[in-house]
Amino acid sequence: MTDFMPEKVEQYDLVVLGGGKGGKSLALALAPMGYKVCLIEAKMLGGSCINVACIPTKTMVAGTRLVYEAGQARARGFKLSLEGNNIQAVIARKRQVVSSMVETHEKLFTTTENLTFLKGLGSFVASSEGTVIKVELEGGCRYVTGKTIVVNTGTKPLMPIIEGMEQVPLLTSTSIMELDYLPGHLAIIGGGYIALEFAQIFARLGSRVTLLERGTTFLPREDRDIADCVQKILQEEGVEILFDVKAEKLSLDGQDKVIHLVDGGGTTSEFRATDILAATGRASVNEALNLAVVGIDVDSRGFIKVNEYLETSRAGVFAVGDCKGGPFFTHASWDDFRILKDNIVHSAGRTTTGRLIPYTLFVEPELGRVGLTEAEALKSGKNIQVLTLPAAKIPRANTEGETRGMLKAIIDRDSKEILGFAALSLYGGEIASAVQVAMLAGMPCNRLGKIVFSHPTMCESLNLLFQGV
Repeated sequence: MTDFMPEKVEQYDLVVLGGGKGGKSLALALAPMGYKVCLIEAKMLGGSCINVACIPTKTMVAGTRLVYEAGQARARGFKLSLEGNNIQAVIARKRQVVSSMVETHEKLFTTTENLTFLKGLGSFVASSEGTVIKVELEGGCRYVTGKTIVVNTGTKPLMPIIEGMEQVPLLTSTSIMELDYLPGHLAIIGGGYIALEFAQIFARLGSRVTLLERGTTFLPREDRDIADCVQKILQEEGVEILFDVKAEKLSLDGQDKVIHLVDGGGTTSEFRATDILAATGRASVNEALNLAVVGIDVDSRGFIKVNEYLETSRAGVFAVGDCKGGPFFTHASWDDFRILKDNIVHSAGRTTTGRLIPYTLFVEPELGRVGLTEAEALKSGKNIQVLTLPAAKIPRANTEGETRGMLKAIIDRDSKEILGFAALSLYGGEIASAVQVAMLAGMPCNRLGKIVFSHPTMCESLNLLFQGV
């Protein structure tokens, strides 16, 4: 390809393409330190987390919790009622929270010293000037390069390929958060975290909800006791689950959307719903970046390949967050930022090797997990011991009226090392964080179990879980 020769290429110490968690944090950290920084973002100021992912979905979870608890009030001796359109109230609060965060980020991007913010579409161009990014703005184009370039462009909803999609519109994890009506019957294609969170949200708001799961196993990456417990919680809240079904075709019949299903045995059937959500994962948006012209390699799904230093196949170009294929967690992107910051500023030589990354499924009660599952620990060949505790035995769970769920720890029977932990309970993600700290500190479970936690807190459950070990 012939090199492109722009009239002017602006030079920076750091260029960040994409305003997600890792990239924006790096830009905002280095600019006040005297680095000349350029941040490029077209639409999602602050990244997908605050615009279409973590923040809006968890705001909706919090809103629908009020609806759920109002329904539970009678069993606790109260009489409560809700007035008005609940989904409109939930969506309105979600918009307010998101817009406030976006405004905060735009102010930071436009007022931070040494930071040039370009609101436009960026892509790489072939140039003899080095690694150059073309930025398409409303008033024309600018060309920038940097000693260090960081790509942080995030992902988009992964849409399944189903015959009839052109005639039958599908909701995505983004568009469903803008509904101004309550679906009468919401069918959800998928069975992952996104699918489960929206299933509970809309079941609590009053929709009939059906999960169409292609596999035969619920939450296949979780241990069966944990997965079965989550499944029971959702089903008791009215979520229907159909296993071993694949959507092969979509059609319309009056107001109904018809999903033509085929099961593992080849039997076909028709399933009707008023609305359909496709929740089958996240996809790359890197095809728009023109990566090939500068020799940045991607994998079979289009995600950018990086080494343990987060560097791409192009020297001086790094990738952070979801654009490199996961783990698709904001906290992983945040740690990517810390690694790059230490390496740029202090030449620290930090890598992603051996990171202990937790995750939380934000159904309620939430599932917090860190480390190995029981199945993974068994494969490792270690002499393991499994400890479990019903959430109903935790005093705080009883005072709060949320006794569903369980705690589970996988420990090395000989060394008492904590290999893995799961908390499906009230504040399960917070409990898992406490255990994560103990794991990183090398604290054996018998010592963790003897810590004096304040009463009654959910972390006090660790005294009960590890007693007698």
